[in-house]
Amino acid sequence: MHCNSIFMRFVLLAWCASVSMGASAEKACIGVVPAGGGYAFWGEVGRGARQAGLELGLDIYFRGPSDENNPDAQKEILAVIAQKRCSALVLAPNVPERAKEVAQLRLNGVPTVYIDRSFGGSEAAAIVATDNYLAGGVAGREMARILGKHGRVVVFRMKRGVTSTDDRERGFMAAVKAAGLSVVLDEWIGSNVGEARTRSESALERLKQPFDGIFTPNESTTLATLSSLQKAGLAGKVRLIGFDMSKAFIDALNKDHLYGVVVQRPYQMGYLGVRIAYAAASGKAPEQNVIDPGIFFVTRSTLNSPGFAQDLEPFLKP
Repeated sequence: MHCNSIFMRFVLLAWCASVSMGASAEKACIGVVPAGGGYAFWGEVGRGARQAGLELGLDIYFRGPSDENNPDAQKEILAVIAQKRCSALVLAPNVPERAKEVAQLRLNGVPTVYIDRSFGGSEAAAIVATDNYLAGGVAGREMARILGKHGRVVVFRMKRGVTSTDDRERGFMAAVKAAGLSVVLDEWIGSNVGEARTRSESALERLKQPFDGIFTPNESTTLATLSSLQKAGLAGKVRLIGFDMSKAFIDALNKDHLYGVVVQRPYQMGYLGVRIAYAAASGKAPEQNVIDPGIFFVTRSTLNSPGFAQDLEPFLKP
């Protein structure tokens, strides 16, 4: 038997044994495992998860790999959670292989709620995620609105096979092509900020024709491309539309280095994910299997909109 199979069998047996042996004096535990770590998006997922845990009287074990490109690290975190007597899992899977593990957990009475993404299976109790194709379309229509039908656009994709960003990229491309914009460069630049910065800088240096706008599908690619535009002296001269929110993006919006971002609701993903997972562990089926917390589009002129205040408050604080 392959060593990875042996490892995962140990994880599953340990997890299920710990659930069945749970002491009544201890709080119930929910494991919350994002796809990556270190970005504002996942920090907000953790904040929402902890708030739900506080309200429900739960222990929340929140930990993610430092890089979404490291599926082995996510697997190792699952092994740690197995020792925590957790009765359910909230997971943003970073590889399709997680589906087999989640299906086995379900058979052993440990439900999982996917957040942010899934890989199309039915092994999870529910999915709490943005409609990413629709969100990408919002970005594409905003780009078309500000550039007009003759605009020339660069698309910096994140990484092949990540369903959330794949769908955003597809939605964006469909919207700009329908509007008549030209895509003059379309490349993958990676999920790590350093890698994405290097690749975006190189791609812009190679591009021999003028362009008017750039689209990036997540926080890391937006941050990397923003840095590349600033280095090249192009920040504010071309329109950058990205995804998610951070304090760095607030500053860039105010300087007009970043035109706008599609903002998801990661706090709600963490909060709802924990509540649904806890209910599922208690034998209650969710009323909906797919929950979309919604999105909104933010520019410098709409940063202080009352409708966005609750979602943007953590990033607007000094």
